[in-house]
Amino acid sequence: MNRMLGIAASIVLCLAAAQAAASDLITSRTVLEDRSGTLTIADVVHRDGTPFGPTLSMRSTNSALWIRLQVRAPEQGSKAVLYILPTYLNEIRLYEAGPGDPAHWPTRVTGNRYAFSLRDRASIPLGFVVDVTAPQATYYLRIKSRSPLVFNVAAVPPEEAVQRDHRRDLLEVFFLTSMLGLLLWAGHAYLLDRQPVVGLFALHQAAYTLFGAVATGYLAPLSSARFPHAIDGVNAALYLVINLTTVLFCRELFKPYAPPRWAMRGFSLLLWAYPVLFAALATGYAPFAVNVNALLIRVAWLYLVMVAFLLRAESTPKRRLLQIFFVFVWLNNIAFWYVDHGSLPFAKADLGMVQILVVDGLLIGGLFALMLHARMRQKLHEGLQSALDLQWVREKFELEHELKKQIEVQAQTDYLTQLSNRGHFLELGERELARAIRFQRPLTLLVIDVDHFKKINDTWGHRTGDTVLQEMASVLREGLRTEDIFGRIGGEEFAVVMVEMEGAASVKVAQRLCVTVTDALIAPNGAERIPVSISIGLTQLQGRSMDFGTLLEEADQALYCAKNAGRNQVFVNGQVTANGLDA
Repeated sequence: MNRMLGIAASIVLCLAAAQAAASDLITSRTVLEDRSGTLTIADVVHRDGTPFGPTLSMRSTNSALWIRLQVRAPEQGSKAVLYILPTYLNEIRLYEAGPGDPAHWPTRVTGNRYAFSLRDRASIPLGFVVDVTAPQATYYLRIKSRSPLVFNVAAVPPEEAVQRDHRRDLLEVFFLTSMLGLLLWAGHAYLLDRQPVVGLFALHQAAYTLFGAVATGYLAPLSSARFPHAIDGVNAALYLVINLTTVLFCRELFKPYAPPRWAMRGFSLLLWAYPVLFAALATGYAPFAVNVNALLIRVAWLYLVMVAFLLRAESTPKRRLLQIFFVFVWLNNIAFWYVDHGSLPFAKADLGMVQILVVDGLLIGGLFALMLHARMRQKLHEGLQSALDLQWVREKFELEHELKKQIEVQAQTDYLTQLSNRGHFLELGERELARAIRFQRPLTLLVIDVDHFKKINDTWGHRTGDTVLQEMASVLREGLRTEDIFGRIGGEEFAVVMVEMEGAASVKVAQRLCVTVTDALIAPNGAERIPVSISIGLTQLQGRSMDFGTLLEEADQALYCAKNAGRNQVFVNGQVTANGLDA
C-alpha cells in the first residue's frame, strides 16, 4: 500500500509540474493541411485555415501542416518565444508576415534533424525568438514530421521560456532516474532468479527509457548531420518495441493463472503483426508502421483486460488485483488517447510529451514492478520453504542412516566387550580366508579360552566375571595389530585371524598373549587381583584350500589339546608350548 501511495504521489507531482503559466500571447491559431506538400507561403496566405486550440493532434502522415498564428506584443519589451512541442518534429519553418511579396518574407528553420548550432534556440524544446513590435503580429509555421504528434505552440516571454525549459529538464531527470531505477532492479532480479517474466520486464523498461529520451529530444545533441533520419528511425523502432515487449511480458505474466488456450493463441496473433511492422519500417513505410502500431496498442490493452477476467487459477498477485490493475491502466490510456485529440478538459493543461511519458511510464512500469515484486517474494518464500523441507528431509535421512548404521554396528558387535560378535567375526574371517587362498598369502587363526572361568564366576560373581572378560579383551586387543581380526565367539571364548602372518612369528604372538594376560593386573572395582590365564589353539593356512569352518575346527581341536595339556599354553600343529616357551 505504501508503494502504491508513493506512485500516486509521484504522478500527482508530475501533473502539477505540467501546468503552464497562463501567459500565452497567441490570440488565434489556424491550421491548413497540405497533402501534396507543394503549397508555398504565397499560396497559404490567401487561404483560410481551420481554427484550433492550444493543442493539435495529427497522425503519422506525409502531409505538411501550415499554422497561422496571431501574436500580441508582450507587456514589457518586444521579444517573445514561440515555444513549440513536441521536440521530435522533423522540420519547422517560420515565416514572419510583413509587407511585400510573401516569398521574400524573413524565414528561419528548426527541428530535431537540425544541430543545436543551426537552431534559433539552442535548447531541447523547439521554438523561435520573435520581435513583436506592433500591437499584434502574424507568423506562419510550416511543419513537416513523419511521426504522429500532439502539436502545441505558445508565445511566451523569454524568461518564461527559460522557466519552462527548467521544468522540463527536472521532469526528464525524474523520469530517467525512476525508469533507470526500475530497469536496474529488474536486471538485478533477473540475474538472481532467471525468471523469463522478469527478463521481459527489464527489456520493456530499457526500451521505454530509451524511447523517452529520444521522444523528448534529449538525444538530439547526439544526432549527426550526415544521418538526419536516424533519430526518427530509432524513435519509430522503439515505439514498436515498447508494445511488443508489453505483449510478451503480459503473456508470460498470465501463464501461472491458467488462461484459456485460445486466449494464449490471441497473443500469438498480436505478436505476428510485428515482423510485418518492422519490415515496413525498414523499407521506408514508417507512417504505416507507426499508425498500425498505435492501433495495435489500443487493441492489445483491450485484449489484456479481457484475458485478465478469463484467468482460471490463483497466483501471486491475486487475480482480482491483476484485473483491477489492467482495467486501471486501460482507463488511463483511454484518458491519454483523448488528450491526444484535445477531448478532455485537462488537455488544456499543456500535458507535453515528457509529462505523458512520466505518468504513463511510472504508472505502468511501477505497477508491473510491484506485481513482479509480489511474485518474487512468493517465489522466495516458496524457495525458502522448499530449502527448509529439503534440509528436514536431509536431516531425517542422515538420522535414519546413522540409526541404521548404529543398528548394523550393534548387530555386528558383542555387547559386553565391544568386539566383533561371532556372526560378524565369521563373516570377516571367511572374507580374509578367501583373499589369502586366492593370492596365496599366509594366515593364522587363534582360538582363545579363559582358564577356569566358571571358578571366577562362582568365587567373585557373574558381574565380576563380565568385568574380567572386558579387561582381558582390552589387554588382548593391545597385544594385536590393527589389521588383525579380533572377536568374541562364545561365553569366555575369543578368536583372532592374524592377517599376513604364519610360522614362528604367529606362535610368538600367541605366546606373548598368554604371558601378557597372566601378568596383567585384573582387579575389578579396585578389589584384590584376580589371577587370569588363557589357553590358545593355533592353526595355520600354509597354502591349503579350505573353508573357514574347517580352519576354525582345527583351531578348536588345538585349543582342546592345550587345555588337556594343563592350560595357560599354546598348542599348534601337534606341538605344545608352555607359558610362552617352546616345549
